[in-house]
This record gives sequence, C-alpha cells and structure tokens, in this order.
Amino acid sequence: MVSMTRRSLPFVDRDTVVARLGHCRQAMIELRAGSPPRSLARASADQMISNIDELVWILTGDREMFVTKGHGRNLYR
Repeated sequence: MVSMTRRSLPFVDRDTVVARLGHCRQAMIELRAGSPPRSLARASADQMISNIDELVWILTGDREMFVTKGHGRNLYR
C-alpha cells in the first residue's frame, strides 16, 4: 500500500478542501448531538468525524487541526 503525503496531492486546493471538511465535521457534530446514545446515526457520525480528522491530517500534516480542548481539562498536567 502506498502511503499518502502532502506532496502526493499536487492538484488539490487544500485550503478549500479543509474548509469544506470543517463544515462537514461540524454537521456531524450536530447530528451526533441530536442522536440518541448507541444509535446507528451517532456511531456513523463518530466514524465520519474520525475519517475527516484523518483526511485533514493527510492534507495538512496537522493531526489536531479541528480538535479543541475541553473546558474542564487541566491543561497543565
């Protein structure tokens, strides 16, 4: 299997794709929030979020581009 790098996608407008993926990710977060626990919709949204994060990592090299810190986390641990 060939691994993808940022250089292997020369004809992609990365900024546009990443921005659109951000919108898709936000839609999945909203779907997840409105879905019952243990539902197929919630599980599917979780998988889509994971896939979007991985694709953004491939495009940008930044694994945590869309990841935000939780409000209650101890940031100094």
